[in-house]
Amino acid sequence: MKNTLLLIAFLVIQTALLAQDCKIQSTDNYGEDSVNCRKNFALYTGYLKQKNYEDAVIFWGKTQQKCPQLKSNLYANGAYIYKQLVKGKKKAKSADTDAYKDSLYLVYDNWFENFGFCNKTKVSLAKDIIYISDQKKFPKAYSLYKEVIESNPQIITSTDVKYFFVYTGMYMLKTGKIECDEFLSNYETLSAICDNNISKGNKVEKFTNVQNIIDKKLGETPCASCEKLEEIYTAKYNNNQEDMDQIRKIFSSLSNNKCTESKLYLTLLDKVLNDPNNPPTSKDLYSAAIADYRRKDFSKAEQRLNRALTISEDEAQNQKTFEILYDIAFNKKQYKKGFDIAGKLSDNCAANDKKARIIAASSSKYGNSALNKSLIYCLALEYASKSCGKTSSALNSWKGQLLPKSELIMLDIKSGSSQTVPFWGQNVELKTRD
Repeated sequence: MKNTLLLIAFLVIQTALLAQDCKIQSTDNYGEDSVNCRKNFALYTGYLKQKNYEDAVIFWGKTQQKCPQLKSNLYANGAYIYKQLVKGKKKAKSADTDAYKDSLYLVYDNWFENFGFCNKTKVSLAKDIIYISDQKKFPKAYSLYKEVIESNPQIITSTDVKYFFVYTGMYMLKTGKIECDEFLSNYETLSAICDNNISKGNKVEKFTNVQNIIDKKLGETPCASCEKLEEIYTAKYNNNQEDMDQIRKIFSSLSNNKCTESKLYLTLLDKVLNDPNNPPTSKDLYSAAIADYRRKDFSKAEQRLNRALTISEDEAQNQKTFEILYDIAFNKKQYKKGFDIAGKLSDNCAANDKKARIIAASSSKYGNSALNKSLIYCLALEYASKSCGKTSSALNSWKGQLLPKSELIMLDIKSGSSQTVPFWGQNVELKTRD
């Protein structure tokens, strides 16, 4: 009995390994009929380079028959060829489109048979199902993605995040094949993948963009209502009130979805920020600060954001933090402070746009004469000229605040002369509106 159990355990482990690892061969395997294998291989690859998919598929099929274990790339090429043929057939509204879809799936059957049921190939199949918009197979694509995300998340790309959530995930939710709790669990897992890649500096822009996409898609579903989120998350929290990783995920999700008034949120807020055994992370502090900011509790938000900056190593989050700190300074009419914060933005165009706007805003307090107001707007326009067009919507209004030449003559001041801007202490070329 003991030996039987050991054998079963061994087979389970072996099956799991085979399900994840692709077969790797050091050299191409041209099979027993290497002459015909090489000949057909040369023909199909030649037609493929010419984008002649109709002829390429003929000789691809012959290559696969002669040497099915030539190399894994044989099947990657075969899948690509059939995808292009399906695309053409769909465009032409051909009656045999479904037959070509079936042929594409047969390529994958042979790929799995000859090189193992591995994660990279599963992802490739899932992606191709979505590429050809075969909605009947979306549950299959969802299942494949789910397996890989759970067992090997490090191979998931930003495109995979989008395909899994936006296409298959949304489809499964809308058709009632999954409920909100699973949909939200997927969102949390994918957000963790995005966060992990961003924190490691891996394709930061792509993962940041796809995080914004899945945030937006989540917000379009009934799962994102505060009532639904609190219902699901309360049950999760009650099941395990000591799992800080889960608590942080729930806290962050509630904060991101503006569900910050409930008893659950306040309970988690206290736990996340005040647990001595689990000090808050920079993301915890950032999430709490966002909630404070939305409630217009700017002082508390500012305090938490500055605290987050002292421990954060996530540059993308730091940049968002600077933007919010700038907005707080703007709202509190702390003009020089906001100007300095804008200077910390890595995007020079955005930095100059924000500098221009806060300088212009200072005119309400320091533009106590027509000349002083004109000088302040001259300085604002100078920074706006370096904002790459981000300030374009305000230019006409600001130019209208400049003095006309006739008034400068009366003040005995020359247009184009260098003048010191009140409050700011910077020199600027005095311009006129005309």
